[in-house]
Amino acid sequence: MKILLVSGPGISLKEPYNSGIEAFMVSFANQLVNEGHVVDVIAEQAEADAKFTIINPFSSNVWAGFGFLTRLKEMLQFKKLDVDAYDIVHYNMFYPHLLEAGLRFNKTSFLTLHSPTDKQRVTVYTKLARQNSLQFVAISERIKRQWEAALEIKVPLINNGIDMRLWPTKSTQDGEYLLWSARINEEKNVVGAIQLAKYLQMPLKIAGRITDQQYFDENVKPHLNNQIEYVGHVTQRELSNLAIKASAYLATATWQEPFGLAALEMLASGVPIVGFDTAVPPDWAHESVLVTPFSRWQDLIELVKRSSAIRPSTCREFASHLNIQNMASGYVELYRRKLLQDDGFEDLTFTDSHELQEGVAQSQIVK
Repeated sequence: MKILLVSGPGISLKEPYNSGIEAFMVSFANQLVNEGHVVDVIAEQAEADAKFTIINPFSSNVWAGFGFLTRLKEMLQFKKLDVDAYDIVHYNMFYPHLLEAGLRFNKTSFLTLHSPTDKQRVTVYTKLARQNSLQFVAISERIKRQWEAALEIKVPLINNGIDMRLWPTKSTQDGEYLLWSARINEEKNVVGAIQLAKYLQMPLKIAGRITDQQYFDENVKPHLNNQIEYVGHVTQRELSNLAIKASAYLATATWQEPFGLAALEMLASGVPIVGFDTAVPPDWAHESVLVTPFSRWQDLIELVKRSSAIRPSTCREFASHLNIQNMASGYVELYRRKLLQDDGFEDLTFTDSHELQEGVAQSQIVK
């Protein structure tokens, strides 16, 4: 297949990534190429060793900001793309004006739902759901339930997956510190991790992009010392190196995480998860994922103590089922079935990831 993955204007696919969506797109695109597909990605830039090709139809903006004129210019530039050669157009970021323009391509299209429901997205996606050429896909059971209720349609589920080769497993259960990694803002709640580490008198390393400078200055910076260390916005390799010496990963987000990609990366590294059930998918029921339904850091004290008994191999084994190969196979199968539907065949869209994986195994469709 020839596939066009769409992010948006000014998006960098170079590390360190600004969010998990960029990491998703890079791993996904590279894996599709590994499987023999031709993949172009709309973004501003990517690493030199990327296996996919970057397409950037957006010239530098002559209008400042993100106002109407800027969006209009981007729509016009996007509509000039020649998409006839692609089998699939797959959107991954929330740029309503590009989605609206792209539907005029009359090309089979997918939109992965990386974010929970909110008023703006629901308004836009409700309108788009009426277009038969656009297929939504959820990244977790939590996201699937939210969007099916909001859009009143069936949404197939393909769980996110990671490239396990990027996350070597630690060799021992011992660790030198607790680890926290995410965007630094109120909803990610690094303060809970700091308070927990201080109570336990354990070192804590904090990694992540500061997206709320005031929150960092008022709630994080005053606690930084030899015990509580902010290591900055790190690359995947740097985070992997941190994970090798971590005793546990603290997942303290108080909002409902759409998936929990960082937590999965830590499990692949052999690091057990300790946190709130809002920070990981509810279907991650496993001994290496120690979560509480309460959102007080005090409720994590005993879980940290229990985590020391969990073997790295146990964490790795759970994470191995959510790998990039399974994820890419799911999307390719969904692409094919949607294309067959467009050709007049029966619609065999799956409603959950278990059915999807069964369908991949049973499918006899030739590549």
